[in-house]
This record gives sequence, structure tokens and C-alpha cells, in this order.
Amino acid sequence: MKIKQFLHEIEANSSYRQQMIFETTIPARLAKYGTLDFKLEPELAEWLKENQLKLYSHQTEALNAIHKGKNVVITTPTASGKTLIFSLSVANAVARRRAVTALFLYPTKALANDQLKKLEELNQVLNGRLRPYIYDGDTPSEQRPRIRNFAHVIISNPYALHQYLDWHHKWDRFFRNLRYIVIDEAHQYRGVFGSNVAQLIRRLNRIIDYYGSTPQFILSSATINNPEEFITKLIGKPIEIIKEDGAEYGVKHLVLWNPPFIDRYKLKRRSPHQETRDLLIQHLKINYQTLCFTLSRRMAELISMWTRQDLRNHELDYSKVMSYRAGYRPLERRKIENKLRNREIQAVVSTNALEVGIDIGNLDAVILSGFPGTIISTWQQIGRVGRTLRPSLATLVLFEDPLQQFLGKHPDYFLGKNPENAIIDLENPYILKGHILCAAAELPLSLKEIQKIWGDNGKIIAQELREEELIEIVPAGLTSSSTKRPASVVSLNAAFTDSIEVIVRGSLLETMSIPQAYREAHEGAILIHQGETYLVENLNLPKKQAVVSPIEVDYYTEAMSTSEVTVLKTLKSKDIGFPLFFGQVKVTETYHSYRKKTFDEILEILPLDLPTLEFITKALWIEIPQDVINSIQLDKLDFPGGIHAMEHATIALSPMYAMCDRWDIGGTSYPSYPVDGKAKVFIYDGFPGGIGISERIFIKCDILLKNVLNLIKDCECKEGCPSCIQSPKCGNDNFPLDKKVAIMILESFLLFNEKLN
Repeated sequence: MKIKQFLHEIEANSSYRQQMIFETTIPARLAKYGTLDFKLEPELAEWLKENQLKLYSHQTEALNAIHKGKNVVITTPTASGKTLIFSLSVANAVARRRAVTALFLYPTKALANDQLKKLEELNQVLNGRLRPYIYDGDTPSEQRPRIRNFAHVIISNPYALHQYLDWHHKWDRFFRNLRYIVIDEAHQYRGVFGSNVAQLIRRLNRIIDYYGSTPQFILSSATINNPEEFITKLIGKPIEIIKEDGAEYGVKHLVLWNPPFIDRYKLKRRSPHQETRDLLIQHLKINYQTLCFTLSRRMAELISMWTRQDLRNHELDYSKVMSYRAGYRPLERRKIENKLRNREIQAVVSTNALEVGIDIGNLDAVILSGFPGTIISTWQQIGRVGRTLRPSLATLVLFEDPLQQFLGKHPDYFLGKNPENAIIDLENPYILKGHILCAAAELPLSLKEIQKIWGDNGKIIAQELREEELIEIVPAGLTSSSTKRPASVVSLNAAFTDSIEVIVRGSLLETMSIPQAYREAHEGAILIHQGETYLVENLNLPKKQAVVSPIEVDYYTEAMSTSEVTVLKTLKSKDIGFPLFFGQVKVTETYHSYRKKTFDEILEILPLDLPTLEFITKALWIEIPQDVINSIQLDKLDFPGGIHAMEHATIALSPMYAMCDRWDIGGTSYPSYPVDGKAKVFIYDGFPGGIGISERIFIKCDILLKNVLNLIKDCECKEGCPSCIQSPKCGNDNFPLDKKVAIMILESFLLFNEKLN
């Protein structure tokens, strides 16, 4: 059935309630091919010819740049053939000169396995000369020496590399011949994780220098707003960007779907999960092979179960609907991927595990059950269809939170493909401290080297490590004197501060920072680790340990806190209509309760008894002028409720301007700040030391506030609702809130801002 006809049939259905709030068509595009400035080795050129593979223009542009010795990042959309670029580059180099090695880094093991299959095909083309192997925590110990001494290509991940660098002498042959470092899905390395990986790569570069190699970096990434800044920070080297896509695409129909209101006050919408289930059933009834993305592994399981039940009730084949998520065994995931690719199954309901570039064939449709959190991820998921010239359909089912409702009412922002900025912070002192300690354990450090790699901050931190007796001076330089192996205590997912060990059945499950433990590992919390759920039985802060046990539950938990912010140092300020500041602050958080929730309702609120948490981070703050406050108070309106509502909505839309989750940032508002009596709204990084989120928001704050005004004014509710000013993480249980006053404050801002411009 043609897609337009299918959409018309949905509209004609008696259950339809105007859920399709926006529909557009992205036109098809024919392929644009290019030519190489050099000749591929005969075996590879023949392989391309036999498989009728013509190189797109962006592929030849990248291959030519790599051949000239440049570091490159390819930022074309998903399914545009980026994998072929670095596979061909490495295979061609190995075919020309046997003493060449390459390191491929992937963020997930599923992607690593997918890449291995593609490299094994090229290995056969080269009669076994490529020798690709996966080397990570799952690699049997008895196989590791042979791989290190034999492989030309090693496929791994940052977590594994972090653990191997202090054993670099075992990698002597591999590092001496290292010619390429391939980093796929580079946009995944952002925030705290990305800031850690950037330091890991600096440690890797240092060891490579020691072995006398100068490898090129080849990276791929989804389209981001700041590729040059981001990638240069990530690898510490200049980069050439390949962004003009030459791949072919079929016409793509895009629909935004908003669940209907189920109450006359327009405060509550129908469950987006039920809407997703109904949509998926309609897709399957007309035999559209469909991939459905959900925001959690539980919803992936539930929606697939509900769909199978509905198909069974209609006496249809329910066996062709499967779920897919982290936590499944590798063999099980490969089986599902192959069935999808070979069209042996009709639908897969997945977490974002299938968002990245695993080859799953040519699908008819994709349903996104909820905005994935960033515009980048949204286009990655939508890009899983339309890979050939056949038409495809993509539907985004909106949740009722403010960010998603804003995008539903402003599809121009969404469709403009204006991606967020990916953020890496190279200055966070806690992250630097952990990696300087690791570097000292890998090779003795000189002060000159510290200055070159980490600057003055590095010298200060090295002195702190000496005073803490974690490093010492030896004739060769500074080396680790820690009683523990540094790589075992430095996490890539946190800053190097005190950490909590999560223990299950006597074994270490993971480590997390204390702020993260307050949010996710308090007593009674449901902890999710690699898709599996655990009940936290005890959090022992003096022992820095949380004890958990496996459990299957139909709810999740949210810790609730209130915060106070103390300004320590103002670093930047500007006038955007309202005075705006950025600087260093101390945050004091009090975690007082937690909620048990399903995805549709709060089941229970329970008390928490945890010590007050303090950390130093970065923040921006907005001051509300006194004349604005006076006019509101003159009308005897609720100014504290207005500034509180403005705070919630501003935090909700902040992820549009910095690639982060709303849980990565915190905020609070003061009708009268204790130090100077001025009204202020604070937004702060939720990580010790800060990772650049609030600084990015500081830069874009005037645009952000204009969109916050649009969000609140456009909402159909009268008093305020979850779609505009209510926050699921509010420690004051969303009281007081005043929608009308928030609009008055923001309209005053808009008036002052327009006068400036």
C-alpha cells in the first residue's frame, strides 16, 4: 500500500483523534558518485567491481584525503556508507605494505561484531592478509598474545583500551606499526564519558609517540553543530571534515504524532505507549516491515508483548514480532539482526541499541516512541529507513514533557536539522586528575610533557597528586605510587572523585560517583545496569558500597532533591535584556524522598535519609530586574510561582542547545537571593567540576528564553501542566507554579532583548 493511502486510512479510522499534528515529505535524492585520485590495490578494485559497488562522492573525497595523510571525520547521515571508507583505507594500506596495523574503536560490542563481519569479507579478498580480530573483555586470555602479535586490525572499545594501556609493552609490535586509529560513532563520546575518552586518547597518543608511530585518525559521526571544535577536542589533532553526502535516498514521509487529551481540562494525554502499540499494529496489518524505538528496555519488552497479544487476538502471525535490547546474549542479538535483514520477521521493538550503524537491511517504516533526547539521535533513528530509492515512513510519537511538546508545535526547528552542540570539557580537574595518574602509571611523566598535554592545570593537579602521595619522583620522571592500579579505580563514566562500588552477590557490578549514587543507588532504588534491573538493598556511605540484588519489577524510581547554590566566582557576564552571568558555584543538594513510578503514574512517594551533598561545579544565572518584579507584585500576582515555572521550562528546553539529558543539569530559583536580595534563576552542571553544559547554554541563552516563552504560551492548558511548566524532578512537588506570571517575566525579557538589538 502506498504511504499516502495508508495515512488517509488512519485518518478515516473511528479511533482517530487528530493525532497527526504534522506531516511532511523529504524528497528522494539520486546518488552522486566520485573518483579516486589514486588506484586501489587490484584485489580491492576487483571486489568493488564484482559487487557493483560504486563509490559515492563523499566516500571518494574521504578516501582521497586519507590517502594524502590527513585526519578526517565523516559526518554524513546514517547508512551513507561510512564504514566502507575506513575499511577500504585500512585494507588498501595492508595490501600495499604488510607491516601496517590499525585500531578500530567502537562504543558498543554489537557494533564491533558487525564491523568484524565486514572486515572478514575484505580479509578473504586479500587472501587472509588483513587479519582482523576483536580484542576486549570477552576475548579469552589464551588467545590474547596471538592476537597482539599477529593481527593487522584490532577492534575494541574505550573501556577495554583504558585497561590495556599500562600493559603497552605487550603491544610493542602493534603500536610500532600503527598507521590508523578508527573511531566510529564519535558523537557518542560527549559529556562526562566523552571528556574521559578525550583524555584516554591523549594517553594513547603519548604511548604511540613512545613507540615512534604517527597514525592517522579516521572518525565517523552523526551530523553535529560543531564538528571541528568537538573532534579536535576529542583527539587533540587538526581534522578535515567530510560532510557533503552523495548517497541515494528514497522519498521519506515524516509524521509527528501527539496522543490525544483524555480529560476536558487538557491536562492529561493518552499514554504514548498505547498509541505506539496501536500504530505498530496498523503498520503490521499492511505488511510494513517496521522498527520501533522505545526509551527503555522495559517498554521495548512491553510494547512487543502487547503487539504479539493483539496480533494473536486478530489471528495473525505474532511470531514475527521481536524485541531487541542490551542484556540479550550476543548470539541472540545476531540472530534477530539477521532475521530483520533477511525480512524473516516483520517488526522489532528496540531500545536505542539499533540506532547506530548495525546493518539491518531495508525497512519500510520506523516508529519512535518518544523523542530520543537529541535531534542527532532522532535523525539517526529515522535514518534506519529510506536507505534505497523505495519510499519509507517515519513517525515520532510525542510524550507530554515540555521539550517534546515544543518540538511538536515547532517542527521547523526539528526539520531544520539544526543539531545540538556536542560537548567535551578538557578542563574538568577531577577528570584530569584521574588520567594524569593513569598516564604516570603507563610511562614516567616529565613536567615538560605535563605542560604540553595538560597545560598549567596539569601542573597544579600533578602537584596535588604528589601531596596526596599518589605519584612520586623517580629518575625517569613522575610515576604512580598508588597502592591500587589507577586504571581500575578511574571510571570513564565519572569524574575521579570518591566512588561507590555496586555489589551484587559478592561481585562488583559497577562503580559510580557519589552524586550518581544519591540519584540511582539509594536504598529502595531500582538500578538499571546494561538493561537489567536491580533493587538497591543498602547504601553504605562510610564503606562506599551499595548492595543490590536482581529483580523484575514493573516500576522505576526517581530520587527527589532540593538544592541551594552559592556563587564562588563570576567568570563571564553579559546583558541579553536581563543580566546574565556564568561562573563557579557550590551546590548543596538535599535528597529527601523518592518516587516509585510507572510510565503513566506515580505509585508511591517514600522518604530518604541521606546526608547533604555538596560539590563545586559551573553554572549560569539570570537576574530578573527589580522593575519587572515590582509590576508583578503591584498586581498582587505570585512572583515566586512565576520564577519557579520559568526555571522548570528553561531547564526542560536546555538540551536543545547542549547535547545532554535533562538529568545532567540541575537548577533552582530564588525570588530573593540571600546574598544580595536579587531574583535569580540558576542552571548548573550536575557533575563535580562542570563539563561545559551550562557554559554552552550561557552562549545561547537569549534564543533559549525566547523559545521558553513560546513553549509556555503555546500550551493548551490554563494553569500549567507536564507539557509546559511542571517538572518530574521538582523537589518541591511542583509548588508554587504560576504560568501567567512566567509569561509576564519572559515577555518583559523579550521586550528588553529587542531594544538591545
